[in-house]
Amino acid sequence: PYAELEMRSFKAMILAAGLATRLRPLTNSRPKVLIPIQNRPLLHWLVEYLCGAGAEEVIINAHHLSDKLVDSVQRANFPIPAHVQKEKVLLGTGGGIRNVADFWDERPFVVINGDILSSIDLREVFIRHESSGATATLVLKDEPRFNRVQVAKDGRILSFSGGPEKHLAFTGIQVLNPEVLAMIPADIPMSIIDCYLQLISKGKKVMAHVVKGQYWRELGSLEGYLQVHQELFQLKETPFQGLQVDEKQIVHDSAILGSHTRLDGMVCIGQECELESEVAIQGSIIWDQVKVKTGCSIQRSIISDGAVVTESLEGVAVGKEGRVKLTGRL
Repeated sequence: PYAELEMRSFKAMILAAGLATRLRPLTNSRPKVLIPIQNRPLLHWLVEYLCGAGAEEVIINAHHLSDKLVDSVQRANFPIPAHVQKEKVLLGTGGGIRNVADFWDERPFVVINGDILSSIDLREVFIRHESSGATATLVLKDEPRFNRVQVAKDGRILSFSGGPEKHLAFTGIQVLNPEVLAMIPADIPMSIIDCYLQLISKGKKVMAHVVKGQYWRELGSLEGYLQVHQELFQLKETPFQGLQVDEKQIVHDSAILGSHTRLDGMVCIGQECELESEVAIQGSIIWDQVKVKTGCSIQRSIISDGAVVTESLEGVAVGKEGRVKLTGRL
């Protein structure tokens, strides 16, 4: 039976409507799902991940800077059809799923958060979901910073607020049966977690699929975003096809580097950047169309689109509308 299930395709959704306040000031210019990972928008990595697991079509919900997301999707050459559903009012994770009810069909479907980078075997998750008879299957892993989910010995999820049983973290990856949609009111903000709690209270099977050792990172904070790049730089083998590892620095072909430019450690420089002479970049991510003036040094920082750097920087995230000091907690 598994061979037949492995061939099945599915529809998928990327949750991307949030305000991404923890990533400000970077998300003042881009929605979170378009932040670059090694000079490619995170959205591109997510669509490739879903496509590789069997997704035949994807929908992305949008609210913050939604026009930029629509434009990016229209220009992208994705291998599967991709659609954007704007939300005039933020509907939450559950409300967002319900808001695209006409996109789903009779098959189970996949929903993932728009702020993760993962190589978790999604085909296996889908197979386990269908074979278990679950109404919903959530992918969990041991991630101490986020461990909140209480799981029974038989794999059923009991709660999302701790308890005496084992605690694990919800990865933001889930497989749902269409019947879940009936539990979510239309046009009303609702968390999908509240929906799962209702299902659990009604005796429905909300199951945990626990993974170990598979690559998963959350990118919802400035420190987490920088740390992922640093981690990839240090790895010897790529966790995800296309990601650069093994101490490879990334400089877009269109970037102009002035004389005596020094690049040290993990460095990502985006398109149409201009670095004048005697510039030093160390452990930093520079987005697109950034100008760095002569003699400036940038260390452990993130510089967003179009910024002009006129002084040396260390441990900051810089946008056109200000800067934020990084905490150092990576």
